[in-house]
Amino acid sequence: MIKTIGGTPYNSEIRMQKCTHYSEWEMAKKLRNTYFFDPLGLEDPYTWTFNHNDHVHLCLYHGVEMIGYAHIQLWPDHRAALRIFVINESHRKKGFGSQFLHLCERWLKTQGVQCLHDEARIDAVKFYRQNGYVEMPFQDPSGEPPSLEDVAMGKKL
Repeated sequence: MIKTIGGTPYNSEIRMQKCTHYSEWEMAKKLRNTYFFDPLGLEDPYTWTFNHNDHVHLCLYHGVEMIGYAHIQLWPDHRAALRIFVINESHRKKGFGSQFLHLCERWLKTQGVQCLHDEARIDAVKFYRQNGYVEMPFQDPSGEPPSLEDVAMGKKL
């Protein structure tokens, strides 16, 4: 059932929380590998972020099932980077991605983040545009060069 809070639609059966439980970390690893690292033939090089204060790992539940995962890196100057954002394939095209993204943005605003950046895969650019993102320089404060295969996008929160 879709309800509204202050005119904003939300699904009363979904909830977002930080990954804390063993089963959540296992599902997060599975989603990361299935949709990001396995297709590239890589072992996940970023599991060290699971225990780092500048990295937040969020999970999306539909009822009791974890259906989505987000990895966000907190940057200086009230900015953050959406490093990984995924909805399990069986739950795509149902509005969960937009709802999850909105929940992430709303939470980040409460943390003082004013701009969320992303390096979007070509096939995800339309999704981000539909959710208010525009092409914007990524400018990773670590000096890491931008991805040449992805589109640098962002949104003022």
